[in-house]
Amino acid sequence: MLRQHLQVLTSFIKDTEGLDTVAKALRELTEINYALDEALIIAITDVRGTITFANQRFCEISKYSRSELIGQNHRIINSGYHPPSYFREMWRTIANGKIWRGELKNRAKDGTFYWMDTVIVPSLNEKGKPYQYVSFRNEITSRKLAEERLDTLIATMPDIVIFKDGEGRWLKANNAAIDFFGLSDGCYQGLTNDDLLALPDVRGKALLRFGGSDEEAWAQGTRMRWETDALLENGETRTYEVTKVPVFHNDGKRSGLIVIDQDITERKQTERFLRRADTISAVGEMASGIAHEVRNPLAAIKWSLNVFAMDHPEHAEEFQAMLGELDRVDGILSELLMLAKPQEMRFDSVRLEGVLNVVATLMRNQAKRHGVELVVSVPDDLPMVRCEPNQIKQVFINLIKNGIEAMPNGGQVAVRVRVVDHDHLEITVKDQGVGIPAELLPRLGEPFLTTKDAGTGLGLMMCHKIIKDHHGQMDIRSVEHEGTEVTVLLPTVANPVVEPPKP
Repeated sequence: MLRQHLQVLTSFIKDTEGLDTVAKALRELTEINYALDEALIIAITDVRGTITFANQRFCEISKYSRSELIGQNHRIINSGYHPPSYFREMWRTIANGKIWRGELKNRAKDGTFYWMDTVIVPSLNEKGKPYQYVSFRNEITSRKLAEERLDTLIATMPDIVIFKDGEGRWLKANNAAIDFFGLSDGCYQGLTNDDLLALPDVRGKALLRFGGSDEEAWAQGTRMRWETDALLENGETRTYEVTKVPVFHNDGKRSGLIVIDQDITERKQTERFLRRADTISAVGEMASGIAHEVRNPLAAIKWSLNVFAMDHPEHAEEFQAMLGELDRVDGILSELLMLAKPQEMRFDSVRLEGVLNVVATLMRNQAKRHGVELVVSVPDDLPMVRCEPNQIKQVFINLIKNGIEAMPNGGQVAVRVRVVDHDHLEITVKDQGVGIPAELLPRLGEPFLTTKDAGTGLGLMMCHKIIKDHHGQMDIRSVEHEGTEVTVLLPTVANPVVEPPKP
């Protein structure tokens, strides 16, 4: 458009009859200049970068007057945010006669910062060499500030967050993702999962587990969400909820992929704990009915078998086997009744070392009979815990008994206590037994779920209930053929529990 008007001005010199046309062209030029001046921030520099023209909007946003800008270099508004390499690339581009596009953070005269979406167009002479550079800018400060806030939020999120382009190349990953996959900050950008797998120190198994379903997300075309377990470097298994959201252009082509991996291990443990608590309540209600309906006829059967055994001594072995099974049924009923029977909770301030010493005295003979060494390590001057001593004693008797029975060939059961955050005591009971299959670990504490031939699972269920009533926590970790570690967390007197209402 400007070139056409210049051609008209040239023809005016040769044809004075074109005066009206020239006047119209000048008027249009004035209108175009006004529109550009209002819409864009414009500056012109010579090939050395010296500013030769600055429009009014440039003066307003930089807070420099036109006289202060003319004759200066753009370094006058340099914020120091961009590295020198950024500007070297810009100058290399425009010096070769090519248009440069980018975003620049500048500093105004009063020290405030602002962002510009910038296009620099070289003006070329007849030899194709630049003789000046014209820059057109739009202010994008608000957008960049919003992006910076979003970047800060994402960077500090504990969840793993990854942005990929339509070809699966990594664009942005937060700190959690960089740490989790063993990446170096900045080295991942522009690379695909396959490219990253070739890098040293990258955790390939984790990358394959979380990144292998990208194509499935694209094919499905909508948000995908599922849960998966990941084994960490410290040997701990954590549960993650993986969410993948594909983004498409208006024409249906791939635009990007958002990946969020959230650690939900604690949430899953809480859900299991609540399900277990509901189960305990249901079993308790059931047990009260079982006690009356089963125990009386059971006693009659046992009495009758004892009479028959005396009358038929030649079948004493068979009768003894039947009576043994009935005793086992009676034991199960007793454990169920413990869940059903309301018990008065009388909390006292107790020194846990005293409780554990009593438990150790009771269990050492049983441990010795099984060829197991029982080691109890309790430091001095532990803070007191507020508990019902007999119930807590029953918990550790059950846990040590389970450890002993898990080692048919002998070994060691170690009980250790330590202070955690001055508010809790942590007690661990660790054995060297056969361990528990990984698929059963989440279900431990369910009634009648056990790994022992003669077990019922009710003892562990009772332990969970007691610890819950004490506002504590119980966690079980196990590796097959290596052993099991049970961790119990109890509040200290400095962090007292609230006594439950009496039944």
